[in-house]
Amino acid sequence: MSVNYQVTLATGDFVKAGTVDKVYVSLVGSLDRSEKFKVWALFNLRHGSTITITVKSKSDLGEILLVKLYKDTHFLLPEDSWYCECVTVKAPDDRVYNFPCYSWLVDENTLDIIEGTARRRHEYQSAILEQHWIKEIQSRQEAYQWTTYTAGIPKSIKAESGSDLPKDAQFTLGRKVNFVFNVDSAIFDLGLNPLKVPGILWNTLGEVRNNLDFSKVPVAAYVLKHWKEDTFFGYQYMNGSNPQLIKQCGCIPAKFPVTDEMVSFSLGPSTSLQQEIQKGNIYIVDYEILQGIPAHSIRGDQQYLEAPMCLLYSTPENKLIPIAIQIKQEPGAQNPIFLPSDSKYDWRLAKMWARHADTQIHQLVSHLLETHLFAEIFCIATLRKLPNAHPIFKLLMPHLKFTLNINTAARQLLISEGGVFDQAFSTGGIAKIEILKRALEKTTYSSLCLPEDLAYRCVEKLPRYYYRDDGLRIWFAINRFVESIVDVYYKDDATVLADSEIHEWATEIFTEGFLARQSSGFPTKFCTRAELTKYLTMVIFTCSGRHGAVNSGQYDWGSWMPNNPATMQRPAPTEKGKVTKSDIICTLPGKSTTAIVVATIYLLSKTSPDSAILGKYVEERFTEAAPKECIEAFQKNLQQVTLEIEKRNEGLDLKYEYLLPNLIENSVAI
Repeated sequence: MSVNYQVTLATGDFVKAGTVDKVYVSLVGSLDRSEKFKVWALFNLRHGSTITITVKSKSDLGEILLVKLYKDTHFLLPEDSWYCECVTVKAPDDRVYNFPCYSWLVDENTLDIIEGTARRRHEYQSAILEQHWIKEIQSRQEAYQWTTYTAGIPKSIKAESGSDLPKDAQFTLGRKVNFVFNVDSAIFDLGLNPLKVPGILWNTLGEVRNNLDFSKVPVAAYVLKHWKEDTFFGYQYMNGSNPQLIKQCGCIPAKFPVTDEMVSFSLGPSTSLQQEIQKGNIYIVDYEILQGIPAHSIRGDQQYLEAPMCLLYSTPENKLIPIAIQIKQEPGAQNPIFLPSDSKYDWRLAKMWARHADTQIHQLVSHLLETHLFAEIFCIATLRKLPNAHPIFKLLMPHLKFTLNINTAARQLLISEGGVFDQAFSTGGIAKIEILKRALEKTTYSSLCLPEDLAYRCVEKLPRYYYRDDGLRIWFAINRFVESIVDVYYKDDATVLADSEIHEWATEIFTEGFLARQSSGFPTKFCTRAELTKYLTMVIFTCSGRHGAVNSGQYDWGSWMPNNPATMQRPAPTEKGKVTKSDIICTLPGKSTTAIVVATIYLLSKTSPDSAILGKYVEERFTEAAPKECIEAFQKNLQQVTLEIEKRNEGLDLKYEYLLPNLIENSVAI
């Protein structure tokens, strides 16, 4: 007597997810396995569709452990890959088994899907599942291999282009079309075509302004209006596109010999520099990481790069203002300390040198290294060390989606030889690699854990630091969510310690990503639930909140080029009182460089129509009730965070919105 199973197959709901190829299914149970059954209808596997078929077995299969999918091409027709979202099996006893898939079935391969209950290595309690685990991990490690892009920076995925990646790691068609990274096309869209002739300087800043319509971008319009103001200059260190560098100054560095007399103009007569330091009101930004790095030449023209230091003062009115800037690291007669009391153009150019340095660190360190490259480390290690059924894999995959594709594109188009960085940034060429090496050497586990980083920089009380406030809201919302998931699957600390898979995962991140540098402080094992929770919070925050804070505002803050110059075409001034308005124009990037940079950040700031916002899990990888409840609680928590940020923003002239949960993507996918 045959036994019937109702099998429902769901196709992904995006263009080209469906197939016209011949698809077959069989069931593997604890007692037996079924034969292959064909999914008959030629056009029933359309994108967004579901189809239910009956799979007949000669006997009871027992507990359904695996669904096996097969695909054959039609004679004379090209191969047509199929994206299986999930499979549901209803047994004769009405028990329903869920098999989340979210994978492509390509060519004439086989796809084995494990039942959706989250499980760790020791919970594969049958020879069938043991063999499935071995096969899955071996297959993943063959498909996702590490390679060295350049010695001294994190290892990356072995792929020259997006098409070299496994299909599961590639953009879907809709996102791929949206991401067409064509700088020339963006230059045309922005009306910057007249600027494309290399080497042509601007005549006036007014000419720069007239080439873009800033009225369409409110923050950019605000930047254009206020960029010369000292209060706005200071504000950007807290809430601009690179809000992670400022730290409290406990003492004035010997290499930055600022005196009371120098800053009395800014501090006023009733206080002193030392008094304000003791009160915690003096802050510093030091671009020492750029020291000694030769600037890249652009199209044969020498460019210039320095490593400034900037001293800032938090005023009684809760405004942060610059009070001294030294453009080079070594003090001396030819490296004056510039002050607000200097001539207008001296001070303006000094601030531009600081902004120029900040632009380099923002793009290469805060953005590329600390979000994109670190997210790639987490992604590759997760794919190589954790199988689909592992609860941590289920937790992390939505936050790693498309990262390998976007990073492969970045290496191909942005930081490759002759790419955008080489065409337009003073840190192109060998400079960018040296900066990445130096930055990785300084990276620590604590520096990626937001509460610890803020404490290290002593900025907990800095007024109007909205990145800090909103970042902590996001961090702790993620932390509570992660803690709830960890508590579901790890009943005590001993169960964490016993999970060899997560220790191997962390070790691979430490070894391949952070190059086994002990001083980084990255753990290779977890002894408690709290340690695991903290680490997972760091991973998810890096891929979501941290990336949102440094990526989303690129065009806002950088489209007005004088605020974020990508390169400097003249050397820094060596004495005061000599800078003219013409000197500033001749120092700033020329027309073609401006067009390339503005078009690039315009493309990088665009969001995809199919982007997944933080906490929105389109892929339902968890099938049990408990983790689903955790996700619902997380989403409600994020809604509360949204209300708090929006309420705060109501009273601000310039709203800080980069960490609004509904504007943060789940993953580094742009």
